[in-house]
Amino acid sequence: MESPTLATEIAKALPVVLGGILALMGGGISQWLTHQFAEKREINKLRRERLEAMVKSLYAHEQWLEERFNVMLFGEGSHDRSSPLNEARMIQSLHFPEFSEHLALVQKAQIPLMQFVSDQRISKMTDQAEWIKSWKPDPYYEAYRLYRAAVDCFVEKARNAMVVKK
Repeated sequence: MESPTLATEIAKALPVVLGGILALMGGGISQWLTHQFAEKREINKLRRERLEAMVKSLYAHEQWLEERFNVMLFGEGSHDRSSPLNEARMIQSLHFPEFSEHLALVQKAQIPLMQFVSDQRISKMTDQAEWIKSWKPDPYYEAYRLYRAAVDCFVEKARNAMVVKK
């Protein structure tokens, strides 16, 4: 019987060694790919959650404006709650600088609504009987329509930003 040579032993061991190296590389690459996909999914999820929180605060602001209108003009007392628009501004400033122009339009659209409520509140406090006779909410409704258009535009931009880029 012939004694094995180094070359024949290496030739026998080579497939085993190569198989082990390929298995290690495959395991490492699959772990890296899994990590990359999971990280991208988490980033998209976090972005979507922040967008939803920003839009939710806009809808809360709309409700806040309606409450302010009703309390300040038809109720007693004051409406001291802070505006939910501040939360939308905070989220936008920290995470979505591309939304600054659209949020500025919403802020600008709320000014006539706030001014109308303040003016009517002063008029009501000055002479309630005269205020009741001269009550015309049409300017408020027109301003509210413009405000809603600004909010709808903002929400549309947010919806488009939610589309996940592959």
